[in-house]
Amino acid sequence: MADAITPEDLITSKHDFMMHNRRHGALAPKVAESRWQALQAVVSEMRRLAELHTQRSEAAEDARLEAIAAYARAAETGKNAPAGMGTKVQDSRLAVDGTLRAFRDTLPRLEAARKAYDALFDDRAFITEYRAAVSAEFLKRREAAVNAFKVLEVEIPALAELYGLLGDFTLNRLLSAELGEIEFNGEPLEHGGIFTGQGNGSWDAPKLSEAIAEVRAYVLSDHPIKGGTLLTEDLGAIADALPELAEQRYEEWQEELAASRMKMTHASPYGSYSH
Repeated sequence: MADAITPEDLITSKHDFMMHNRRHGALAPKVAESRWQALQAVVSEMRRLAELHTQRSEAAEDARLEAIAAYARAAETGKNAPAGMGTKVQDSRLAVDGTLRAFRDTLPRLEAARKAYDALFDDRAFITEYRAAVSAEFLKRREAAVNAFKVLEVEIPALAELYGLLGDFTLNRLLSAELGEIEFNGEPLEHGGIFTGQGNGSWDAPKLSEAIAEVRAYVLSDHPIKGGTLLTEDLGAIADALPELAEQRYEEWQEELAASRMKMTHASPYGSYSH
């Protein structure tokens, strides 16, 4: 006998995606959340029916086993089984089948609710309103990030200098005697660098200043697209700027291509090498 079909068997990866993939955020127009909640109402009904199906399946199995036991006793004693046992089993089985049918009927509703939700992201008016909110939030947060980075860019080098002095004064000058009493790798400590990392993993680490320089290229970028500012402007202004930006990008790409060709690879019987 084949295993009975369950609601879980009817859920495909596509259905699962429909149920859980949320495309909008807090800045979206209210209609997005409204349609998402409508979709989630269908999802909640599916979960309720799936749970009910499990409960009814367990009840049906209990009824079947109870009937089997009753008919076994009747066979042993020569008496009739209690009346209604077969009906109880049949009714419990029908309840399971009916619940599965109800669950199956929710799948078209799920697809329809998902289609209505996804349609928003093909609606120009919706996208325009959503973009306006995103643009305003982006500019606000970008300004905050730029200001915060400018402070960080000043404070990190100052901290690096102060940290070096603090470590030297504290460990090498004022606590030098105490350091000498500590044995490390079989010898007395002569320098506090074992604790400060000697430029590794502390405020004066070269990697930290290098990281600041790398982050600067992103946070303080004046590129209209990569910096993000042009993306917040009027669509007409963006469209007017794109041809020139495309030409600039083409020139950059050609330079990158030429640089990559400068690195030549040669093959020999002993392997390949580059220069």
